[in-house]
Amino acid sequence: MSAVRRARIRLQLPANAAAARAERRTVLAVLAAVLLLQLELVFNRPVNWDEFFHLNQVHALAQGRLSEVLQVLHIRALGWLAFLPLDEVGQIQVSRLVMFAFEAFTLTAIYAMARRFSHARIALLAPLLYLAAGNVFQHGMSFRADPLVTALLMAALWLLLVTKLGWKALAGMAALLALAGLATIKAVLFAPAFAGLAWYRLAQSEQPKWLVVKLAGMAALSAILFAALVAASQAIAPPALTDSAAATVRTSRDMLLAEGLFPRWHYLLLAIGTAPLFALALGATLARSNVERGTRIALIGLILPLASVVFYRNAYPYFFAFILAPVAIGIGPGIAWLARRYAVRTVAFGCLLGAVVLSLITPRAVLTEQRQVLAEVHRLFPKRVAYFDFSGMVSAFPKANVFMTTWGQTRYRNGEVESYAAAMKRLNVPLLLANNDVLQRNQSAEGPAWELLPADAAALRAGYVQHWGPIWVAGRRFPKGSTAQVFAIHAAGTYTLDGSAAAIDGKRVEPGSTLTLENASHSFVPLSPDESVLRWGDHLGRPAAASPAGFPFKDF
Repeated sequence: MSAVRRARIRLQLPANAAAARAERRTVLAVLAAVLLLQLELVFNRPVNWDEFFHLNQVHALAQGRLSEVLQVLHIRALGWLAFLPLDEVGQIQVSRLVMFAFEAFTLTAIYAMARRFSHARIALLAPLLYLAAGNVFQHGMSFRADPLVTALLMAALWLLLVTKLGWKALAGMAALLALAGLATIKAVLFAPAFAGLAWYRLAQSEQPKWLVVKLAGMAALSAILFAALVAASQAIAPPALTDSAAATVRTSRDMLLAEGLFPRWHYLLLAIGTAPLFALALGATLARSNVERGTRIALIGLILPLASVVFYRNAYPYFFAFILAPVAIGIGPGIAWLARRYAVRTVAFGCLLGAVVLSLITPRAVLTEQRQVLAEVHRLFPKRVAYFDFSGMVSAFPKANVFMTTWGQTRYRNGEVESYAAAMKRLNVPLLLANNDVLQRNQSAEGPAWELLPADAAALRAGYVQHWGPIWVAGRRFPKGSTAQVFAIHAAGTYTLDGSAAAIDGKRVEPGSTLTLENASHSFVPLSPDESVLRWGDHLGRPAAASPAGFPFKDF
C-alpha cells in the first residue's frame, strides 16, 4: 500500500516519550474495556425484534423458503446458524459474535484511515469515539446487515484512500462494492464518502485523467459483478409471489422522503444525547476546521453520509452504527479540538463512562423472558406450525403475516401483502403470538386494533384464545349466556373443550373431552348457561411460572 501524503492534523506532543507511551496505553486500555463491555451485551442484551426477523429468514433459507434476492447477503452468509443445536436466542448470540468481528474490522479501518489525515494521538481516538457512541455501542454487533455492509464499505474506502489503485486494488473495490449493494441498497448512502476520497486522490495524482478512467472502469466492473450476483441469487432462490428484487428496489426507493424531513427525529436526538463527545467533535469540525482545502473536501465527503438522517425513514438507532463509521474519520479536526481542550485521557475516560452507563441501563431480564416464551411455544408445538406474530420470533416456524414494522403495516393496509384472513384460508395457523402493541391491543378488551383491517381484526379476536402470556392458540370462547351459533375454526386439528358441556356439530361434548375439527364452519349449542372454551391441542398444560408482564421486547 502507498500512503497518501498531506499535512496531517496535529496535537502538541506529550512532555516526553514515556508520557506519550502511557497516554497511548491508556487509550488502548479504554478501547479494550469498551469492547469487553459490548462483548458482554452480545450475550445479555435483549434480542430486538428485527434480529428475530433475520433469524427467521435464516431458517427460511435452510427450509428452502427464502425467495428474497437483495438485502439477504448476511442471511446467506450465516445460513449455517439454522443447524446449530441452540435455541433462537443462542443462535442470535452466535450471529452477534460474527457481527462483533465485522465491527472490529470497521474499528481497524477507521483508525488506519484516520491515521492518513491525523497524527496517531488523534487517530486512535476516532475508533473509540465511534465505538462508544451510544447507538454504536448498543447495536454495532447486532444481527443485522449493517455490521457486514459497514465493514465491506469501509474496506473499499480504505483501498481507495491508501493504495496505488492498481488493478488488484480496483478489482477488490469493485467486488466489495458489489457485495455491499447486494447486502443492502442503502450502501448508496456512502456515495459522498467515496466521492470525497476520489476527489482527494485525483487532486494529488500526476495523471488525473488516467485515474478517472481507472475509477470509471472499477465502477463498471462493480455494476457487472452486482448484476451477476443478483442473477445467481435469483437462480437459486425459490419462486417469489412477486419479483422480489424489483419489490426490494421499490421499497428502498420509497424509504427516501416517504415521511418528510427528519422522519426519525426523536431517535436522532437519542443518538446525540448518548454520544455527546462524538457530537461535540462533529460540531467543532463543522464550526472551526482549518485544514487545507484538499483535506477539507475529503473530510466533508466522509461526514456527508450523516445528512441522510434528514430524509431516510429507517434512521433507527441501529442505522447509526452504519452511517457513523466514515463520519468518525471525517471529524478528525473536532477530535483534535477536544483533545487540546480536555486532554486525550479525559476524552478517553469520557467514552468509557458513557459505555458503562449504557451497559448498566440495559434491561437484561428481558432476555430471560424471551427465552421463557420461546421455550413454552416449543413445548406446545414440538413440530413446526404456521403462526402470526410481530417479527418472526419463533424462527424455525413459517411466519404467516407481514413483518409488522411501520412500513410493513403500510404495505399490508395497501393490499400489497396477504391479509390474515386469506392466510387463515391458505394455511393452518394454530398459533398467535401477541408480542407487540397492535396484536396485544387487538386481543384485549381495548380492541379491535385500528391498524388491522376490520375482517382480520375480527378473525383474530374470535378465532384465538389466550393460553399463557402472549401465547394464543386457535379456538373459540363462548361466554356465559351464549346462544346457539355457527363459528369458524382457523386451524384443523385436535381441540379440548374447557368449561361447560356443549353440542358441537350435533354431538354432545363433555368438559375435558377432545374432538377433531376441520378448518371450516361448525355449529355450537350450549348445554348449560356457563362459559365453554374450545382450545387447540390435547389438554395443553401451562408453565408453573408466571407469564411475562409485558411485551417480550424493549425499544431499541
